[in-house]
Amino acid sequence: MSTQIKGIDISKSQGNLIDSIDTNNTDLAFVICKASGGITIQDPDFAHNWETIPQKGFIRGTYHFYYTNDAPQSQADNFFNVVGSEYPADALPPVVDFENASIKTTDHAQIITDLLDFIALLEQKYNRTPIIYTNQSTGNSYLNDPRLAKYPLWVASYASSPKLPSTWSDWTLWQYSESGDINGTAVDEDYFNGDVNAMKQFIRQSSIVSS
Repeated sequence: MSTQIKGIDISKSQGNLIDSIDTNNTDLAFVICKASGGITIQDPDFAHNWETIPQKGFIRGTYHFYYTNDAPQSQADNFFNVVGSEYPADALPPVVDFENASIKTTDHAQIITDLLDFIALLEQKYNRTPIIYTNQSTGNSYLNDPRLAKYPLWVASYASSPKLPSTWSDWTLWQYSESGDINGTAVDEDYFNGDVNAMKQFIRQSSIVSS
């Protein structure tokens, strides 16, 4: 794992953890924090986490928990209201968190259409190519559409090596554990598929160049 840098993802569940860690007292390089979910959920710790993560020396990222029964535009507006009208150039691109708890409807074609609409709204707003977070089983059941393959994958796979949904042939981020512990606080643990320079290059390349 020498070429794969470590990170964690946090939300209100981790409380003020970000205040007690930095790049000097951990082996972490990046921290991804929750912004929103659906059309009404807003993480109360987002603003503090978002501001503090880079102050502690970490590369930052953020995610929206997606629900299939909520309108794409309304979900995007919720995310925009939390994150703001501008997106930092040095942050990981926005993440769409799509997992089993996201599934509130059964029309597979509509799920894909709405998800692609939501992703397009993020792209148009922030000029960045979003990341999709999912696991193998959910991805195989609901995200088995080749149009999604262009989006980098953050896979949750608690095994010795990441198990990917069939739509993707490689991973960008891997949530390899949901049972990490930092100063007595439970955290999800992640790898980025490269070193710090590779992550910075990935961030640069996630910017969408208008033709």
